[in-house]
Amino acid sequence: MTLASDALAIARRGIRAVDPTRSVRQTLRPLARGCRVGRYRIAPAPGGVVHLVALGKAAGPMLDAAVETIEAPVRGLAVTPRGYPAPRSKVPVVFGDHPVPRESSRRAGEVLLDYVRSTQPEDAVVFLVSGGGSAVAEVPTAPLSVADLARTTEVLLASGAPIGSMNAVRRHLSEVKGGRLARATVARKRATLAVSDVVGDPPSDIASGPTVGDPTTYSGALREVRRFHLEKKLPPRVVRFLRAGARGTYPETPKPRESLFRRAPFVLVATNRSALEAAAVEAQRRGYSAVIVSDRMVGETQPVARAFARRLVRAAGYGAPRPVALLAGGETTVTLGPHPGRGGRNQEFALSAAAELAGAKALVLSVGTDGIDGPTDAAGGWTDGRTIARARARGVDLEAALEGHSAYRALERLGGLVRTGPTGTNVMDLHVGLTRPSVSRDTGGSSRPGAAPSSRRRRS
Repeated sequence: MTLASDALAIARRGIRAVDPTRSVRQTLRPLARGCRVGRYRIAPAPGGVVHLVALGKAAGPMLDAAVETIEAPVRGLAVTPRGYPAPRSKVPVVFGDHPVPRESSRRAGEVLLDYVRSTQPEDAVVFLVSGGGSAVAEVPTAPLSVADLARTTEVLLASGAPIGSMNAVRRHLSEVKGGRLARATVARKRATLAVSDVVGDPPSDIASGPTVGDPTTYSGALREVRRFHLEKKLPPRVVRFLRAGARGTYPETPKPRESLFRRAPFVLVATNRSALEAAAVEAQRRGYSAVIVSDRMVGETQPVARAFARRLVRAAGYGAPRPVALLAGGETTVTLGPHPGRGGRNQEFALSAAAELAGAKALVLSVGTDGIDGPTDAAGGWTDGRTIARARARGVDLEAALEGHSAYRALERLGGLVRTGPTGTNVMDLHVGLTRPSVSRDTGGSSRPGAAPSSRRRRS
């Protein structure tokens, strides 16, 4: 076994642990006419039905698991990005765009709101929420258009702003986000099961919190716009709208303490920490001494990756008798220039580690648990102690690739891309650093993760 094959196996074990089907089955408890979520009984009143409303990248498998678990007739709707698995159950599905909302997202959002508004007080609604929900279903708040929201999303994604700052803005432009989807139903029994794709797992940031109260305000959204110097980059109509909202012209989003959210449980069924713990078990099984560094790794990708690699190399130099695995998760950010190349934050993470690893018997692999890294067909990439030498031999300019945010081409030429295909889940990113005692040099590269078998389920 090489470092490369071990790293991919460790990452894949972490991803399997947050499989949405298994996670939902482990959380829901069937009842005669509904289900139990924690200490709450979610069942319809006489004459009512159970509705399953699934939104996001894992909508299909989450909905299927709920259908199989709930021992009662159900109705439902799934909204998921194009290219992601539709539910096997006989439940309608609509597809939207991701990561930027387009016209199909608007149509999907209208279908979603119409469905939720059709529910009755005697019904029970179980919302199944996962990453990707922010873009895949969208209905702009008047007088905004979906084009306004698309451009706003593009600007925010390129700004380097953390997800909390992005969502403070996006929640105030939408009829779906920030608790407004929950407000669209009159059903008395409601619950939300969520797969978290955000650092720290705040419910209001998972798919922009469609079923929970919004802790931010129009004024707060404007502060984030100014903080990241976006006033001249965002559509003028969006900036005017936020200013008008701050003056009280438009109603605020629902807030967490409103009665709407009482006795409506919100349960996390899968998180980045869950994936890291499973990855650590696999690393230990393969003979590594495993350390979970953090499940909240944030900041600019390149310096964070370099710091992670330096820590790994230090571990290699301590003379430990056993191989060492450093594991981390989270979601770093990449602030793009005016003409960025092709890549994603995980590919950039791996490429950024290369200089720190030079000459060491060590490897860093970074992958998105959804199997999609940026606008590419790769989940991420890996580099090791011989990447710098290979780059020189093959004429690959790593510094230029990092400066131009074009890690994809560089890693492709070096054989360092990881392609898994959509995995069916999404709990942010996994970073796997492996090192062995320096008895002999190990390139880590005789087995290429990109050529390994793909994950069981197709998804992001």
